[in-house]
Amino acid sequence: MGMTSKIAIWEDNPQKDRISKVVRIEFPYKTDWCIFSLEEIKQIIQEWIKGEELKYPLDQDVGLHSGDLRGRWMFFKFIKDIFDNYDPKAEVKTE
Repeated sequence: MGMTSKIAIWEDNPQKDRISKVVRIEFPYKTDWCIFSLEEIKQIIQEWIKGEELKYPLDQDVGLHSGDLRGRWMFFKFIKDIFDNYDPKAEVKTE
């Protein structure tokens, strides 16, 4: 799994009553930065969706988080927005 030792839902998240469970990434050693492989990014996304759907189950009406605001659909819309609004020909300015 590359440089991570564990990618999983953060079951004991101290804010789990306020927000959905999130993904916790553990590293086998102290690090100040990291690079994820595509497989690790895929696993992070899969765990994030699981955590969102634990908080907002697909088979229950949970108010504002119903329909397309649920975990997998919310993520799909987020990624689609990035690709729909990304212009690879736009010049990136760094100052």
